[in-house]
Order: sequence, then C-alpha cells, then structure tokens
Amino acid sequence: MLFLFAACSNDSGSESDGDQGSGNDNEGTDSGELAGEVEFMTISLLPAFEDYLNNLKDEFESMHPDVTVTINDVPYDQVEQIILTSASSGDLPDVMNLNTEFVKKIGAMGALVNMDEAAADVKDTFFEGLWNTGGVNGTVYALPWYTTTSGLIYNPDILAEAGFDAPPTTFEEAWEMSKVIYEETGAYGEVIQGEMHLLFPKNGIPILNEDNTAAAFNTPEAVELWTNLKEYYDQGLYELDVMLNQVSMAELYATEKVAWWATGPQLFRQVNDLSPEVYEKSLGGAALEGTAGKQHANPMNIAVSANSESLDAAVEFAKFVTNAENQLEFGKEAAVLPPVEEAANDEFFAQGEDSEDATERGRYYAAQSLATAENMSPQVENVSQVIEAIQEAFQQVILNDVDPADALSQAEQEVNSVLE
Repeated sequence: MLFLFAACSNDSGSESDGDQGSGNDNEGTDSGELAGEVEFMTISLLPAFEDYLNNLKDEFESMHPDVTVTINDVPYDQVEQIILTSASSGDLPDVMNLNTEFVKKIGAMGALVNMDEAAADVKDTFFEGLWNTGGVNGTVYALPWYTTTSGLIYNPDILAEAGFDAPPTTFEEAWEMSKVIYEETGAYGEVIQGEMHLLFPKNGIPILNEDNTAAAFNTPEAVELWTNLKEYYDQGLYELDVMLNQVSMAELYATEKVAWWATGPQLFRQVNDLSPEVYEKSLGGAALEGTAGKQHANPMNIAVSANSESLDAAVEFAKFVTNAENQLEFGKEAAVLPPVEEAANDEFFAQGEDSEDATERGRYYAAQSLATAENMSPQVENVSQVIEAIQEAFQQVILNDVDPADALSQAEQEVNSVLE
C-alpha cells in the first residue's frame, strides 16, 4: 500500500454537499454548473498509473467543462513534510489521498470535509465497515478509495511433511498445527507479526470503549490471549524477529522457514521475487479468523480540504474517483480491492477460487471477506500512540517475563493517559 501523511488547518467543512463553500469565488457558474480548479494529490502513483489517473482527470473535466483538475503526485518520502508545510500555510490540496492514521489526525483538527454530510448520497454504496474507516470522534472525514484485506499464502510441501493436507482456517487451529509442524519439520507455522493490537478486535476484545474515551482491552479474554501467546513463545513456536522488524515475513516464507504467511495477496509476489521455486509450489487461501469472525481492512482514503476554494467541485471529484466504475478499474490495474459493494461484486473478483496461482486465489478469498471487514484501528487522532502502547506491553511479556495481567494494566494506564 501507498501512504500519504498530512496535517491541516481551519474548520471541518461540516455543511451538506449542496451548500458548503457558498462563500467561495470559484464554486460554480451562473447556471449552477461546477467550476473551479481542483488539485488532486496522490502518492507515488506515477508513472505506474499515469494513464489511469489522466483518464480520471479527462473524464471528469469532460463532464464538468468549467472544472480543471491538476494531478500532483508526491514521492512517498516527501509527503509528510509537504503536507505539514501546506497545512501551516492554510494551503492544503483540494483533494488528498490520505492513509487512515492521518485522516483521523487531520479530521480531528477540523481541516477536512465531513463526508457523513457531504457524501451522504453515496454512503450506502460502500461496505459499512469500510465506510467508517475515516471516522474520528463519531464523524467520517474521508471516502475509502482502495483497500486490502489478508489472504494466506502457504507451502503445501511443509504441510504435507507434517501430515496436513490443508492450511488452518482459525488462529486456534493454526497454533495447534504449528506445534506439529515445528516438531516434524523444524519450520514455524503461525508467527506473531507487528500488529499485535489487531488480535484484540479479531478475537472480540474491543481496544477502546464505545465513545473512544478510554481503554477497554484489559479483560480476562485478553489476559488469556497473551498468556497463550507467551506459552507458545516459550515452547519455541515462533521468534520475535518479525515483530521487532528484524526480518521480513516474505524472506522467512521464501526460505521455507515458515509454512504460511497471512498478508494482503498483492504482497504474495514478493515471494516470487525472492524465490520463484517456492512461489510456484505455493497456494493461496483464506486469512485466519479469530473468535469474532472478522478481518481487518486498511483502506487508503480520499479526503477534501475544508478550505478548498472549489469545494463543491472537490467533493464531487472525490465521489467520482471512488465510485464503483472507477474503483473496479483501479482494482484491476493495481491488484487492490474496492470498498464499494458493486465493484467488489464484479465477476473479476469472483475468479481465482480454483487457481493454481497463489496471488489469484488469495485475491479471491480476500475479496470474499470484504463484506465483514472493517478497519480495526481505534477511531482517535492519536491512534499510533495507542497502538504503540499495546505493542510495547506485549513485548515486555515476551522479553522480560512480565505477567500478562500486569502488562495489560500498564498498557491500559498508558492508553488512558494518551486519550486524556
């Protein structure tokens, strides 16, 4: 996935689509047609998707002849500085491609248009759990653009050597199989990766309370979860190098040190780059489920600056970029998934169930999970600090033998302090 980091300024733009921006000079012509200049900031999408983006621009301009769209593609490593500088001067791009963390941060600061109001007419076209991705403090400030959910790439040879003919489907089954796989082959099965906080909602444990004002994860179920994970570590069933970002899962899988890898299917081909032989014999499957039966999705989003001088045109362009037709086309070109139901139900995403190619089969299973997927990160502006507190607490359990109950209590205090 590609990410845009942003900061912002001024009011939230909470007026409805029909009357927001009535004080701006470039809002429309005397006939009521949209007019004005719209800057669309993307991140590292050029030159790979130049034709697609130019087609969006050309089609929208043909529909609205008095609107001029300018595409400004920003290199990933420069995004944060550019956006923060623009925010401080009150000159944010009209339409922005933001990652979820920055939607929450910038939305809470009041610089983005309230999409619950401005895009109310298209809200029901999105999967409900994905529409709420851009939410903070009860308001949605961005439209989901493209997303990923997880699939599973697995090595049938390792499974067969351990006596299995299919991959696990649940975390519980995965750990049971991991014990056998490790004993029989020396390879790992399930591996703890860097997003520890996601294991809470995947197993029915809320991270925050309903109004996002306090931690809610310090529960008996969480204590049991962390206690089990510590026992698995003590049994040698996984190492910490992935969680500590010392080695990539792609590398471990490509060298046949793990039996499966749960990630977005668009990343499966990293294995092919590292080891075509291992990729060739791999298959794709459905992501593991916890007790909640839901998957995490991490959409990129389209947000509109509340200070845009072409506000109506900017909102309309944001809806145009994220409509079913354009989401479907981008999903085909970029190997990502559309958060719009009509696009996701296209026959393109129904293909691959029986494919021998791991990526194609993984994409099929990932697409099937969209209906129950949601962005599981907390809907607060300081989400990264909440996640960090949970992650560091778990590391204390593993590295320093801190009791899981004590670690969770400490994390609870830290999160509550962050939320004050």
